[in-house]
Amino acid sequence: LFEAVLAHVPPPVGDADKPLQMQVTTLDYSEYLGRLIIGKIHNGTIKAGQQAALIKEDGSIVKSKISKLMGFEGLQRVEIAEASAGNLIAVAGFADANIGETLACPDQPDALPLIKVDEPTLQMTFAVNDSPFSGQEGDFVTSRQLRDRLMRELETNVALRVEPTDSPDRFGVSGRGELHLGILIETMRREGYEFQVSQPQVIYREINGQPCEPYEMLILDVPEDGVGGCMERLGQRRAELQDMQVLGDGRATLEFVIPARGLIGFRGDFMRVTRGEGIMNHSFLEYRPMSGR
Repeated sequence: LFEAVLAHVPPPVGDADKPLQMQVTTLDYSEYLGRLIIGKIHNGTIKAGQQAALIKEDGSIVKSKISKLMGFEGLQRVEIAEASAGNLIAVAGFADANIGETLACPDQPDALPLIKVDEPTLQMTFAVNDSPFSGQEGDFVTSRQLRDRLMRELETNVALRVEPTDSPDRFGVSGRGELHLGILIETMRREGYEFQVSQPQVIYREINGQPCEPYEMLILDVPEDGVGGCMERLGQRRAELQDMQVLGDGRATLEFVIPARGLIGFRGDFMRVTRGEGIMNHSFLEYRPMSGR
């Protein structure tokens, strides 16, 4: 029995004897340590207090000291002195690190393939609540408090963009979609921030003199009796069916290409059509010429 268990143990990840390579996959922020980079060590060994090199997206190299090294025990972070290939760690000491960049040995810096973070496709305006009922539901209501909270969100939310507007009480916030911005809004509301938001607007671009809009790859996993309803509603939103597979358990997988604006408000309609049994996922595909109004 023991030999059978060992036969199913996956081999160790990477090689501890090779130069250090760790790719940044998540960011966090601490008021005491600053930006924390989190990822799995692909190769090599890392020690607290050692010098390391961060290979940036543009190929430049930033060298710094690892001021704090932490590992994980369950959901808790614990300070450790050393970690090797295969370990998940959090590192402090690199204030300008971003998703996809590589933490490497300063003597032999070798970058891992870069992770691409999707660009924002939707924009909303976050503004101070100036309605007659302002100040009745939140503890943080001023433009300074709103701005500080959005700037703090940028430390860890790499797909978010915050831009000033012509009014000091309004901020343009761009995100990856309705769900991305919706989670931010709900999180801030639960933290006691009171503000108002505008309707989401798609971010258009002009490419080679032609107006273009973002398109998404949409994948649906739905019951078979919900296929017709989904196709009908997505057709009204200018979606194009790319692939359809009927599974053996009474479900079907549909793959669409759809303009990002066609997804605004679709999630609620989708849950009604599939009676709560559907699963949807979408990711940015590319910018294409506008498909009409």
